[in-house]
Amino acid sequence: MYDLDQYGAMIVDRTRTSAYMRAIARAVRPGDVVVDLGCGPGLLALLACRAGAKRVYAIEGNESVAFARELAAANGYAERIAILHGSSRRMELPERANVIVSDLRGVLPLLGDAIASIDDARERFLAPGGVMIPASDRLRAALADAVEFYAQIISPWKDSLDDVRLSPLRERALNTTYSVRFDAQKMLSEAQEWGRFDYPSGARGRAGAKLRFAALRDGTVHGICLWFDTVLFQEIGYSSAPAAPGAPETVYGQLFLPWLEPVKVAAGQEILVDLHADPVGDGYIWRWNTTIPGAANARTLQQSTMEGAPFSQELLRRRATEFVPKASPFGQAEAWVLQSMNGTTSLQEIADGAAARFPKVFRNSQEALQAVSRLSDEFAL
Repeated sequence: MYDLDQYGAMIVDRTRTSAYMRAIARAVRPGDVVVDLGCGPGLLALLACRAGAKRVYAIEGNESVAFARELAAANGYAERIAILHGSSRRMELPERANVIVSDLRGVLPLLGDAIASIDDARERFLAPGGVMIPASDRLRAALADAVEFYAQIISPWKDSLDDVRLSPLRERALNTTYSVRFDAQKMLSEAQEWGRFDYPSGARGRAGAKLRFAALRDGTVHGICLWFDTVLFQEIGYSSAPAAPGAPETVYGQLFLPWLEPVKVAAGQEILVDLHADPVGDGYIWRWNTTIPGAANARTLQQSTMEGAPFSQELLRRRATEFVPKASPFGQAEAWVLQSMNGTTSLQEIADGAAARFPKVFRNSQEALQAVSRLSDEFAL
């Protein structure tokens, strides 16, 4: 869940907010029905009402719906904005929307099940001929000279702390993605597109491409910088690309994929990168395999966040397709609690029953009530 200061940072990002203001003002017509997907404090829902929407369904999965309710009332739109708390993928709406607006992004649009949620909303909520905001996202990549940031990544993993060996984790740190804010001068190549999401025609949450970069000048490459360019509506959009010195930065920043080692390059030298982001569970597995051609210094760097993640053998065993699971006492307790949510039993009664039935899981009814309340937040109607 975002904090208010994070939502505030998004709102004061004039590049982002002004683009959404213009797109909504142009796309939403008087009398339209609008869905604000992942509404947060509800700014986009307010803008849709101001543009003339007769009804906005503002959907949010976390507790920031309280902020949206407060702002809807403060702006006189409480009767026109229906605040819905929960996952949009578990909801049904009473009518189709003329416009679906969202900003379900982290550093990149590749954030959990965001793209799947947008596509589900398109299929189930959007009226024929309706508008999706954003209309498209394009993923960009460029080679980066990031000597200072690279040094920050590797500096903790040196064998220099009272003879304690830390270097075995250096390679894991270099198989991890990092949120950064680079300026345009750090880019050592032109940007290449490596993924695209066209939301009105259906988008899938994976991206990948084989890229061929050419160094713009002599320098040292420390990794790959990623960002997105978005088109919200018609020609209205913006970019999270590294900014020129003195230019405003977007709230998103960029993503950095470090290389296993810095590589010196000459102007015009080619670098080949096979880059992929694949959804797994509630996150993404990243792979970036790099080939540096050359007769004398040719090399290949193979990297993946699988190498940087702290997966134990036990965890991998439990995720294997041939594994035959059996619910633990904690799992059995949660299953019993969910079955007890039958529409006739109060949370306190369920908690009392859970504490009595599963004394090794819950020490008392109060502890059980915390677990029951958590499950109620997620699954109760």
